[in-house]
Amino acid sequence: MPFEPPVDPRQARRTTIWRWVSFAMAFALILLVAYLAWVGYDGSAQIVDPRSPSADCRTPASAFSWSYQAINYNIASDGELDDFPDRLDCPRQGADAGTQLTASDGVRIAGWYVPATTGVGPTGRTVVLAHGYGSNKSGMLAWAEPLHPRYNLVLFDFRNHGQSSGNQTTVGVREALDLEAVLDWLAASKRPTSIAVLGVSMGGATAIDEAAFDDRISAVILDSTHATLANALQARLDRAGYPLSLPGAWSILLAGLLRTGEDMSSADPVQAIERYGERPVLIVASANDDAIGRKDAQDLLAAALSGGSQAELQICEGAGHAEAIQTCSTEYGAWLLDFLERSLPTAP
Repeated sequence: MPFEPPVDPRQARRTTIWRWVSFAMAFALILLVAYLAWVGYDGSAQIVDPRSPSADCRTPASAFSWSYQAINYNIASDGELDDFPDRLDCPRQGADAGTQLTASDGVRIAGWYVPATTGVGPTGRTVVLAHGYGSNKSGMLAWAEPLHPRYNLVLFDFRNHGQSSGNQTTVGVREALDLEAVLDWLAASKRPTSIAVLGVSMGGATAIDEAAFDDRISAVILDSTHATLANALQARLDRAGYPLSLPGAWSILLAGLLRTGEDMSSADPVQAIERYGERPVLIVASANDDAIGRKDAQDLLAAALSGGSQAELQICEGAGHAEAIQTCSTEYGAWLLDFLERSLPTAP
C-alpha cells in the first residue's frame, strides 16, 4: 500500500491565496474593460453628436447692423429670428441649407458672405472663419468684428451644426470637406486675390488639415487648437475628474472609429501643420486652456517651424479655452490685423 505524505498546510494556504488573488485580478480586469468601454461609448457619442449645441442665432445684421449675403439658404428666414427675445438662446436657427452648396459627400452647407466696409470689392482679400465644436457661425461674429473693416468675410456652419445638414461630427476629418466646398464657392463666385482661414478649436484643426493640401489658402490662424485629438480628450477627461484619462481617450477614439468609420486622429493638427509648408501661420493660445494639452500650442509651433512655415505664437494670459478674444480683446485684434497685413498678398 503506497504511503501518501500529509498535505502541507502552508501549500494549501498558498493555493487558496493564489486562487483569491487570481479572482481579484480577473475581476479588476473586467471592471477596467467595462469602465473603458463605457467611457468610449459615452465619450464617442458626445463627440459625434454634440449634446448641447449652441442656441446662438444672431446674424451680422442683428449683431452689428452689417449687410451680408446668405449662402445656400433663404435669407427671409433670418427676419423671423427677430421675434426671439434673446438671440443667444434661440429655440431654432434659420432655414435649413439648400442644395446650391454641398460638400463632396452631399452634406448641405449654409453660411454668410460679409463684404468689407472699405469697399474693396469681391476680389479683395478674404478671411474664412471656422467655428469650434458645438458652436455655429453666429459664435464667430466676435472674431469677425475686428476683421470686418479691412477684409471680406465668410462665416459658415460645419455639418451637424447650425443650419447645415449632416448628423455626425468627426472633429476635422469630414469637416475638411465642408471647408473645401466653401472655398470652392468663394473662388468661383468672388475670385478673391488671397484667402486666409481663421479656425477656433475644431475649426482650427479643420483649417490646417485642409490647408495642408489646398494652396488656395495663403495663411492660417489657429485659436485654441489641439495638437492631437487624444490630448484634447485626455484634458477634458481630466477636467471632469475621470481616472485613467489617457486610455480613456484612446477608448473614445476607437469607439468613434466604430461609430463613424473615420479615424478622427487622422486630422491631428500637429501632423498637418508640418505638411503645411512655408506659408505663414499664427497660433493663438490661452494660458488657462484646460480643454487641450498643456503644451499643445508649443508642439504646434515646433511642428510648423520644422515644416518650414513662418509660424508665430501669441499667448493670452488668464484666458480659458477660446476665450482669448474676450480676455485679451485689444491685443487680439492687433495680433490678427498685423499678421494678416503681413501675410495676405494683395492684387498685383
